[in-house]
Amino acid sequence: MIDAEPLWRAVIEYDGTDYYGFQVQEAVPTIQGAIEAALEKLSGTSVRVTGAGRTDAGVHAKGQVIAFPLDWRRGVPELQRAINALLPKDIVVLTLESAPKGFHPRFSAVSRTYEYRILNTRWRSPLRCRYSAHVSGALDLGAMQSAAERLIGRHDFRSFGQPPQGDNSVRTVQEARWARAGEFLVFRIKADAFLRKMVRRIVGTLIEVGLGSRRPEELGGLVQEPDPALAGPPAPPQGLCLVNVEYPPELAFASVGKEEW
Repeated sequence: MIDAEPLWRAVIEYDGTDYYGFQVQEAVPTIQGAIEAALEKLSGTSVRVTGAGRTDAGVHAKGQVIAFPLDWRRGVPELQRAINALLPKDIVVLTLESAPKGFHPRFSAVSRTYEYRILNTRWRSPLRCRYSAHVSGALDLGAMQSAAERLIGRHDFRSFGQPPQGDNSVRTVQEARWARAGEFLVFRIKADAFLRKMVRRIVGTLIEVGLGSRRPEELGGLVQEPDPALAGPPAPPQGLCLVNVEYPPELAFASVGKEEW
C-alpha cells in the first residue's frame, strides 16, 4: 500500500499503441512512465504511480485505475486540468478524487473487465486497425460463445497465461460473452484477476473455434487439465481494452467514466 499522504486516485484512458505496456521500464515509453513524468513536472519531485493492472504493450484502457501521493493545496478540478495539460495526447485522466484510507488500485479491486474487438471483414481497415484485430475468415459466433461459456467459474487458467507473481494460476471468471456490433465481434470477459496474456490467449483460442479448426468443448478441457502447449497463440494486442475495474462499496469511486468501449 502507498503510505504517503495525501493519496489521490484516478480513472484513466489511454491509447497503448505507442507504449511498451503500463509498467515503467528503462529506456522505453510506458504509460506509468509518462504519468510519473507529468507528475514530476507538476510537483518538482519524483512521484510513484501504482496501477490496477499491467496492460501489455499495445493494449488500450478506458477504465484503468491509478493511485499516487501528491501534496496539492488547490482544488481537485485544478489538479485534474494540470495533470491532463502535462500528459501526452494519448493519455487522459477521466476522473480524479482523494483515495479512501486503505485503498490500493490493484489489491483492493474485486474484478476487472476487458473487451476484445475483432473486425471480421474480408479486407483490413487502415482507419480501424489501431483498436481492433482483423480476421478475414468467417467466424462462427455461436461456436465461439459456446466455447467461452466453458470458461466461467473458478478454474486453473495456466493454459492461457502466467501469474504476475508466484505460481497461483487459479482465477474466477464471472462473465465471458461475445456480441456482434456491425462488422465487429466484441468479446467481454470479467474476472477477479487475470494472468499475463490470459485474455489474448483465450481470444486467440476462441478465434480458432470460430474458424472451425477447434471444437468448443476443447475450452473446457483446457481449464480442467491445463496445458499451455494446447492453447492457441495470443491474439494481437491492439484489439484489447481494459474497460472497468470494480471495488467493494466502501472503496467505490464517487463517479467513473463510461464503461463501454
